[in-house]
Amino acid sequence: MKITDHGGCGTVCTFSFTDKLLARTTFSLGMAVGMYGIWLSSPTFALAYLVYAVGSYFLLMRYTVCARCPHLFQANDCLFAPASSVKRFVAPRSGPLTVRERLILVCAVFGTAAIPVYWLVFSPWLLVLYALLAGGCFLGLVMRICRKCQVEVCPMNRNVDIVRTPGSP
Repeated sequence: MKITDHGGCGTVCTFSFTDKLLARTTFSLGMAVGMYGIWLSSPTFALAYLVYAVGSYFLLMRYTVCARCPHLFQANDCLFAPASSVKRFVAPRSGPLTVRERLILVCAVFGTAAIPVYWLVFSPWLLVLYALLAGGCFLGLVMRICRKCQVEVCPMNRNVDIVRTPGSP
């Protein structure tokens, strides 16, 4: 991540091209492999999974951590999508996550990751590929991005330099 000063907004890290490429690629390909594994058994369930994943991440971005992200609103940067596209449907929010917002976050992240496994256990090579992609995305976040992230309300945030407000994780 690069650190840049954004005139009066304080110092906010921006994501490198490599960070964005790895996060976007592993996430998108992992979801595609999961959906393909479901498709082999049931195209209907595969489409339902796609609707669930897109819908839950839309809610995650609109109401939870992305809506409170200084990378997006101060540095005009986003790890998973072009910032200009995200800003079209995400309005800035503040304060700690509510119980409903935490539920959205958990359902989006863990639901999208867990649902395909039921179908992928019947195809070991797809399961391994899915585990490498989804696991790679998760490890990249936790081991690299979360240590520098400045979204103080995110439960995965591991940045020790952030001064947290009361009610933050």
